[in-house]
Amino acid sequence: MNSASTTQETTYIRGRHSAVRTTDFVFNQLIPYIGNKRKLLDLIAQSLKHTTKSEVPTFLDIFAGSGVVARLAKTLGYRVIANDWEPYAKAINGCYIGNNTPPEFKALGGYDKALALLNSLPPRVDWITEHLCPRDDDKYDIAVDRMFYMRKNGMRIDAIRHQIVEWRASGIIDDNEQNCLLAPLLYQTCYTSNTSGVFKGFHNGWGGQTKTALYRIAGDLCLTPAVFFDNGYDNQVLCSDAQRVAENMRDEELDVTYLDPPYNQHPYGSNYHVLNSVALWDKPKLSKTITPGTKSAIRLDWRTERRSPYNYTDEAAKAYAKLVQTLNSRFILTSYSTDGFIPLEKMLEANIKRGHVRVEMKGYKRYRVSSQRFSNKPMNVEFVVVLDTHKASDVSIDELHHSVTAKETSVLNGHKEYATQKQVQLALFEGAREEYVTEASAQN
Repeated sequence: MNSASTTQETTYIRGRHSAVRTTDFVFNQLIPYIGNKRKLLDLIAQSLKHTTKSEVPTFLDIFAGSGVVARLAKTLGYRVIANDWEPYAKAINGCYIGNNTPPEFKALGGYDKALALLNSLPPRVDWITEHLCPRDDDKYDIAVDRMFYMRKNGMRIDAIRHQIVEWRASGIIDDNEQNCLLAPLLYQTCYTSNTSGVFKGFHNGWGGQTKTALYRIAGDLCLTPAVFFDNGYDNQVLCSDAQRVAENMRDEELDVTYLDPPYNQHPYGSNYHVLNSVALWDKPKLSKTITPGTKSAIRLDWRTERRSPYNYTDEAAKAYAKLVQTLNSRFILTSYSTDGFIPLEKMLEANIKRGHVRVEMKGYKRYRVSSQRFSNKPMNVEFVVVLDTHKASDVSIDELHHSVTAKETSVLNGHKEYATQKQVQLALFEGAREEYVTEASAQN
């Protein structure tokens, strides 16, 4: 097993686990994903303590996304099946979950040599440069030019992706090796983007108003190797609809299935459409400059091929209940948030119909596009519903709902007190700074 990973440590520490430089398997090159559970791994690990393992324990992460929970499960001794129907997730998890060690890359002299060859390629003008970059990095027009990337990095993505296609088509690399090249490329596609994390828009100018991210946006795109972890099992990566996966796996009981369905109306296929375009390299038809309705360049296949019922208030609860009933799993763990579309009572009801339920919860800082913007609701509550399908429920839905909402109120009140203290400190700081500036102006 990879000694760089510590199976006992499940707490995300920003400085230590920075995705761009950490060698920790769980956090290495983890894409900045809305809903990413990296800060809640301790809660998930705590919930897993209430489960049991078979001789060959199997963990199904059925909405795997960035793969951080699947990676955690891999380090905790499970055989892992990671599923997500987004093509970029298939490539990323194909690398980190599908491989226990680096593929050989025999024809290219090894993994490091393959990455070095990609990093040394001359720039290439292709789909990314022509459609997602300005015509001139210095003399751009925000009314005409898309500015997802500086041209120098757009040409790097184009060159690298083109070469990977050539290698795969000629048989120089196989699917596993391709995934281990695509995963670092997809991470860099996020890291060097002129965005705040999602691809529904880009900054008006490089780095936006604050310019705090200019160091990465203007930096040079360079691939670094993925970190691997050998759990001793033949792990599996799927790319399909969650309900279909559940139906196809009914014949064999799983130990644990982890559910983290989309929370709201924003589909991942539109939030991360650029990653899908890089993963698929199908070069969707698009105007080279901004025309009405094309500014964000969002591909439309999420509306047809990957339309999720979890993105609709009138469909989410029903889809979730059907999935929980279909899964053949001893334990089913569900992460969900008080910000989610599925009402808490409906979620608890779907679980209590299958067996015994307990709930673990934690206060959580809500996602904010900018740390400079004040939020009227800085906290929400994330919880994990732990369902044991082999035991009968010992409480009614009303009793369980009351218990959970009481704990939720307690958690939020605790964080409200903390937030109030922080606001007072900020007010004092701002007042002192204003007094200093006024005094300095008077002296001048």
